[in-house]
Amino acid sequence: MNVGELIPFFAWMSVINLCLFIVGLLKITLFKKPTQSLQRALFGYNFDGLMDAAPRVMMNYYILILIFNVVPYLTLRFFLS
Repeated sequence: MNVGELIPFFAWMSVINLCLFIVGLLKITLFKKPTQSLQRALFGYNFDGLMDAAPRVMMNYYILILIFNVVPYLTLRFFLS
């Protein structure tokens, strides 16, 4: 894999991860009740704090997307164009 092939790789990796981020964000905002009922059916009531920690986890995921997907894409795009 040469450097020219890395640009589309990072672009698609960014798109896929941002789509997963949006789905996760929708699950904790718009579809909070169905997500909580599914969580209780799967794990029981021991994990009620999971929905409280979900926004923090999603923001950490967003930061990781920026650091490991978007920044390398923009860097390669800037230096190779």
